[in-house]
Parts: sequence; structure tokens; C-alpha cells
Amino acid sequence: MTRNLALLASAFIIGVFAQSPELEHSQLKFENDVVAVYELDLPTHASAPALQSAHDTFWLSLTDATVNFSSTRGKLDVAFQTGDIRFFPSFETKLLMNRGATEFRSVMIVIKPHGLLSSGCECSGNTGKSICGCKGGGHLESLWAVNLGEVTLAGTLLPASESFRTASSRDDMLLVAVTDLKLVDIANGNEDMDLLMLPMVRLKTGDAAWIKAGRHQFKNLGTDSARFVTLEF
Repeated sequence: MTRNLALLASAFIIGVFAQSPELEHSQLKFENDVVAVYELDLPTHASAPALQSAHDTFWLSLTDATVNFSSTRGKLDVAFQTGDIRFFPSFETKLLMNRGATEFRSVMIVIKPHGLLSSGCECSGNTGKSICGCKGGGHLESLWAVNLGEVTLAGTLLPASESFRTASSRDDMLLVAVTDLKLVDIANGNEDMDLLMLPMVRLKTGDAAWIKAGRHQFKNLGTDSARFVTLEF
């Protein structure tokens, strides 16, 4: 009898999780003590609960889409273009719905430590207005950077075979691929070295990697332009 009850309970739990919209549409891609990164593939007219809403979050769009966010302040339609990123404070978002005609493929970046972004969102310049959802904000350009509290965000488009002009000292950072990436870090190499012997970052669209603080200079070894977003802590 006890065994049968246990089996029924297990079947019920499995059934609940199998029907959960949260698990149906999202996948954990990366996690450490600072961030958790989820990929969300939301079909047209489908909805899903906001994951990890107790934390400050960023939504990075991998497709063009129109998404409705239900929040404590009401409902908000956001018209994303590929590479756009939007910030939502903790407890702000409850539900999102894809109101567009195409699938909404996106990455949600959860900031685990509290207070890093508590006073960082300001409506200054197109970049700040776009990320913070302020009036007058447009879409993000291919190259942009902004400081929000103690986090520095940047978007990069690196043509094939091109590299950053110089090596620079960077803090610990999360790198999220907007396109497929094949980057090599040439900061500590030289002209005679085989590039394939240097540190490599290979990511599919929507994947993420944690880059330790240090001197970095990325070069695109791919045949197409590489687009990615970084968050430095």
C-alpha cells in the first residue's frame, strides 16, 4: 500500500513538472554564484511565467519579436529587435506573452547578488533609454556600452577575421552569444603563435560563458560577423 502511494505521488509530481510552462519553454544554460542564464523559446501567442522574478533580470532577444510583459505596473508591450536587451527590477515581472507572428527566442540573465543594479537604471542617451525601457528609447546599435550601478554592459559586433584594437584589462564577465561565436583571445599571444593554441570561446546562439578577470583581446575566427553581449562585474 505504502509503495503504491509513493508511486502515485511520484507520477503526480512528474505530471505537474511535465505540464509546467516554465520548464516547457526554458532551459538553464549557465549558472554560478553571480548569475543564472536561461534560454527561452516562446512560440507565437504562447505565454510563460517570469523565472527568478525575485532578482534583477535582463532579457536579451535573439530574434525580432513583440512581447507583452505583465508587471506590477500593468502590461507593457516591448518590440524587440535581435540584440536588444531590457532590464527589469526584482519583483517587477510576473508573466510574458509572445504577441508577435514569430517565435520569441531570448536569453534571461538573472543577477543573483542584490543591490548591484538597485540605483543604476537611468534614462540617459539612447542606450540607457532602450535598456531601461524609458520614453524615447530606440533599438540598440551594433556597438554600445553602459554602466548600470556596479555592472558594465556592452554589445559588440565583430566582423569576420577582425579583432579588438588593443588588449585591455577586464573584470569578471559573462559573455552571451547573440550569434554563433568562434573567438580567440589574442591578448597574450604574438604574431608567430598558432591562434588555435590560444584560449578559445566557442558558443552557439544563446549560449553563455564566464570569462575570468584579466587582459583580453578577442579576435573573430568565424566566417561571419560575431555578435555578443558582455556583463562585467
